[in-house]
Amino acid sequence: MSQKQNLQQDKNGPEYYEKSKNMKPNPIWKRISLFQYPLISLALFIFIYVFIAFSAEPQQSEHVKARLISEVKSIQPGESFYVALWLKMDKLWHTYWKNPGDSGLPTKIEWNLPDGFVPGVVQWPYPKRFEKSGLVSFGYEGEVFLITQIEAPKAIKSGTNAKLSASVDWLVCKERCTSGHVDLVIKMPVKDKNPKINRRWASHFRETRKKLSRISSEWEVNAFINKDQILIHIDVPSEFKGELKNITFFPEQGGIINYSGSQNLKRAQDGYILEVQRSKLSTRLPARLKGVLLSPEGWGNSREKRALHIDVPLMNVN
Repeated sequence: MSQKQNLQQDKNGPEYYEKSKNMKPNPIWKRISLFQYPLISLALFIFIYVFIAFSAEPQQSEHVKARLISEVKSIQPGESFYVALWLKMDKLWHTYWKNPGDSGLPTKIEWNLPDGFVPGVVQWPYPKRFEKSGLVSFGYEGEVFLITQIEAPKAIKSGTNAKLSASVDWLVCKERCTSGHVDLVIKMPVKDKNPKINRRWASHFRETRKKLSRISSEWEVNAFINKDQILIHIDVPSEFKGELKNITFFPEQGGIINYSGSQNLKRAQDGYILEVQRSKLSTRLPARLKGVLLSPEGWGNSREKRALHIDVPLMNVN
């Protein structure tokens, strides 16, 4: 074999890249055989489609990222499924609950769905209390999942794709406040079989549901008006052997309570009474009191059930 042939063979071998200090490896696209291009293109298309289908790319607004995320990977005709609005706020910035408190605006979701799709109400996790300059507000920092149940029509055809759109507005605050708006879209395939769970976001849905307020048949709650107070009476179930403490009431209705006022929990003969200061501006109170009673220790034997939803008549003591 000639010296030229030896050199050419050496260039074709892996040792050549080590022998030449000036030689750089060929780019990957030059080392892929022609028959591999269609396979790579197909794999890339599938990856992009799957990513977009179940959780569209986040939209960036000032201090907030937003995206729509489906709990399942496909839609089954005639069945309900859940989609969440995910908001991720910059550090120390917060958005607002359904009742923002003394200041702020609740996040608003306006759905634009295909014919026959019916959205439910937003499922709000219990909020955090923020206080600044004597004003108290309720909302979320870090990130929040706002879940909506959507009912799909029976008439939708399997093998098609459904485009779910939402127009979202919020107010985000720190030292100052700024409004945000995005138009979000998520595309989902329709399949006539039980959908698979979107495992990437399964833990977010699970943890959010732990923060939703629940109606309980075990805990009986009554509410009364007593001059400048609202008294929330909590009857303890017989099987409850613990002690309630640090209970906080978050009203769904605005203008009822003094948000910066104290909330005092006292033992009563058959349970507890939470004394909540009325708002000085509340000249006329609603017929019913709606809101969330939050217990950091949980209601009953489970620490996971922290938020108790109440919707009870608001009666006069006298």
